[in-house]
Amino acid sequence: MSSKIRVCVVDDEAALAEVICEGLTATGIDAVPAGSGAEALDICAKGGIDLALLDIAMPGMDGYEVCRRLKANPATKDIVVIFVTGRSEPEDHEIGFALGAADYVTKPFNLPMLMLRVESALRIHRAKSPAGANGDAGDEAAYTDQITGLRNRRFLMERLQEEVDKAHRYNYPVSCVIVDVDGVEALDLKAGAAELNDLLAEVAMSIRGYTRSYDVLARYDGTLFVALLPHTELKNAIKYGEKIMDDIDASVFAEPGCPTKATVSVGVVTFQNGAATAADLVFGEAMRTLLKAKSMPKPHRIFGRQLEKAH
Repeated sequence: MSSKIRVCVVDDEAALAEVICEGLTATGIDAVPAGSGAEALDICAKGGIDLALLDIAMPGMDGYEVCRRLKANPATKDIVVIFVTGRSEPEDHEIGFALGAADYVTKPFNLPMLMLRVESALRIHRAKSPAGANGDAGDEAAYTDQITGLRNRRFLMERLQEEVDKAHRYNYPVSCVIVDVDGVEALDLKAGAAELNDLLAEVAMSIRGYTRSYDVLARYDGTLFVALLPHTELKNAIKYGEKIMDDIDASVFAEPGCPTKATVSVGVVTFQNGAATAADLVFGEAMRTLLKAKSMPKPHRIFGRQLEKAH
């Protein structure tokens, strides 16, 4: 998120609340635990809380009542609520959304996926609010991939065209890196592989760990991720792709329920000073380098090339 946010984690299971708080803190979010509904209301009433992660089944006041009171109080009605609960029946979901919740996550959950659901809910909330509206940037939700919380294909192609124009005007290198998840292996044959959406969310977080704040990282479609790296020469873009590849190769995703290994292939294209004229042409060249990478033997599944200016 562009500004630091604060989340109240409400669960009577202290160990679980601690795990969630640690996950939020690792992504740059301030997390405040609350062991009961009453404590959560007190924390939220003091102000500064952007979002509440609410368990439902708690002694005393349940999560539904906490949400009801938050939404009834003018001082707390704008706090985004996500239910995180073991209740999975359709009627439970209906009650939660009817009370004004932005999302509903069922336990046991995938922690990286929960982190992305938090970011996604806040993006959508801010895009809808008058204070968060930005006519120049457009609707935030329209540029966000709901599975990973990254930018989407529409945003990527618009920014890619901007960088093509700037690279020509100011003569600096820009690299376009495509990462494709092209191999998935279940480490527990009985449990099977992780759900694809969960796996993509975790891969997205891995890639984000190597991406600078001013780079553009997007999920293009399916299993394709694209990073747009301004002021980055080909050799450095290849190093970036190699770090991502090594990290994913060494990682086990979706632990402990469905431990899964993933492999990726990486294609890289770099351009500057008029070597590229249109976003779709750059992306097409990057896809060609990705196909070349896929034809290479493991572990060398990365290929890059520099686009040359036509004479």
